[in-house]
Amino acid sequence: MSQGLSQSRRRSRAKQKSLPWLRIASWASLAAAFVIGLLWQQPDYQQRLEQAYPGFAITRIDTAQGEQYQLRQGEVTRHISLGQAQGYGGPMLLAVEANEKGRITATELLDHKETPAYIKRFDQGRFYRQFNHQLLNQDFLLGRDIDGLSGATLSSRGMTTAIREAAHNAASHYSLPPHWQQTEFSAGHKELLAVLLFAAALLNKQVPRQWQKRYGQILATSSVVLIGYYLNSALSITMIGSLLLGYIPSPQQHLLWYIMLAGSLGSILFLGRNVYCTQLCPFHQIQRWLHKLSRLNMAFYPWLKKRLKLWTNTLLWLSLMLIFLSRTPAIGSYEPFSMLFSLDGIGIQWYILPLSIFGAFIVSDFWCRTLCPLGRFLNYSVEMRAKTLKQLRKGQSKNLDIAIKDITHEH
Repeated sequence: MSQGLSQSRRRSRAKQKSLPWLRIASWASLAAAFVIGLLWQQPDYQQRLEQAYPGFAITRIDTAQGEQYQLRQGEVTRHISLGQAQGYGGPMLLAVEANEKGRITATELLDHKETPAYIKRFDQGRFYRQFNHQLLNQDFLLGRDIDGLSGATLSSRGMTTAIREAAHNAASHYSLPPHWQQTEFSAGHKELLAVLLFAAALLNKQVPRQWQKRYGQILATSSVVLIGYYLNSALSITMIGSLLLGYIPSPQQHLLWYIMLAGSLGSILFLGRNVYCTQLCPFHQIQRWLHKLSRLNMAFYPWLKKRLKLWTNTLLWLSLMLIFLSRTPAIGSYEPFSMLFSLDGIGIQWYILPLSIFGAFIVSDFWCRTLCPLGRFLNYSVEMRAKTLKQLRKGQSKNLDIAIKDITHEH
């Protein structure tokens, strides 16, 4: 009996000693993936054009503004101007083709980091056709001149901004006057609603105890209706990946992106609270409702419960590795949020969503505890903040003890 206990203790100690090496290896591999992806995925405009326009001789117009190219195939000559802007998942590269009168004849998406399901909706709809036959020096303002795609606001803005940049760069080539209106700061009721939701979540602890249950119910319903469906801006590992890769959109056009990230990460940094996962995540709230509906409460086996943290750490590591190596934030995301809230899904999401819904019926917070890479990232950030503050306090107490000893020694 004692031998068995001593062996289990030795195994436990050996495991604890191996964990620091595992953490070091994980961080080192993530750093290596980031550098490799940065070097490997450098943009090559010439290659993108060769893929989109096979058989054409491509010449860059060095004297033109921005990236403009002349394409020749026999007697056919085309003038192509490129524009780039940030979408939901990262940079989007679009080509604008114009005729001799300075009117747009075609637009084409050459490269992107978006979820393929959303891009397919753009290809099937009338979004690109809105630009055809327009003069290159038009305003091209989303919401006024151009209609975006419902449920894909960030992608719509990214595409419109890229086409706008390409068209305006080409306008000078056709001697068209630059009389277009400059892009204005875009903030409205949607951004205000997001700010109010974060404020309500942060003030939750200030609500009198007798009102907290009702307050929490209203906040939960609001998060599902507003963040999940109306704003369609549920936080995801894709947004975290975009931030880590430096794919930062303009605040003038993507203020909601900033509000969601600043509210979630700011509450962790300044307050040490993960308010998004606990109070504002619409998928978390739906899981809670499903679990209450079933009235089942299956517990994990103890050995499995102990390994859940390692499992979710592994999933987060895999997601970040894919994101860094491919420089494509959407590729590391298997979260079923878009499938549930905008009815669009791809690949593994068709299996993850039913699994998560079924799991929520029998296990409390099934998705959050077993599969969510975003939740693990945010909780890990809370843990790192607590450890950092603890180390700082230890350092301060040591310095204080040394100062007291020096003073007593002098006396």
